[in-house]
Amino acid sequence: MTVVDLWVNTLSGKAASAFLGQDGNENIPELLGGDVSAAQSLKQLLATMDECKVDVGVLVAGLSVDSTEARLDAAAEHHDRLRVALAVDRPDRPVKQCARLRALSAHPSVALVRVTPLTHQYPLNDKLYYPVYATCAELGLPVSINVGIPGPQVRSACQHPQLLEDVLLDFKGLTVIGAHMGHPYEALLMQYMLKWPDLYLSNSAYLAKYMDPALVSFMNSSRGLGRVLFGSDHPFLPMERAVTAARDLPLTDAAADAFLGGTAARLLRLD
Repeated sequence: MTVVDLWVNTLSGKAASAFLGQDGNENIPELLGGDVSAAQSLKQLLATMDECKVDVGVLVAGLSVDSTEARLDAAAEHHDRLRVALAVDRPDRPVKQCARLRALSAHPSVALVRVTPLTHQYPLNDKLYYPVYATCAELGLPVSINVGIPGPQVRSACQHPQLLEDVLLDFKGLTVIGAHMGHPYEALLMQYMLKWPDLYLSNSAYLAKYMDPALVSFMNSSRGLGRVLFGSDHPFLPMERAVTAARDLPLTDAAADAFLGGTAARLLRLD
């Protein structure tokens, strides 16, 4: 069984301080029980992945960050273990973000694009994101979009899953992964996944033992098999806890294989 963690991070002490210093982010370690010092380097991250028997982790790198090329190259040195998700970090500059995305998309480490509406408070269907969605559709890159009520103390309306329908309608064929569980809208997301074949969901930043029992049943069903993907958000939500809870879910062998890595390996073309 291949295990893919769809959301992992490495943060230097300076980067961690900057992130936690942003308004609304102060409570994240307490909320998720993590220790940001546990993943200050790729060496630390890979050691944790080994301990947790995680085969592949998907790192985050900002599109506008100067060091992103170096991050991609570093991940490429561990190509069998790491991939990179390019994060839309300046949605107010869509032309520059798309140009940068095109320039980086051919790098072998790039596997995914992330949109995190809570960060800048633009709704996930805002016109500023549409050039990014169009570029991803053209390049064949999946898009991860945070949905549901976020942990940071910011407004949640920008991440309501109902807004996903605009994206799914306007960009047919674009693979969309709802990130960070989408709680408390799991029932709506299940209906959407039945309706939209290109929509998936990830439990990143949400411990699997708290997943809605109806969603777990959905994952075991023929129509829900392979539609939910595993993610931790390590080190904010420690990988050790996340993997243990994921393995403890009452899933069939086929459903567990799809959840823990089978679907992610297919969507991200890890073969």
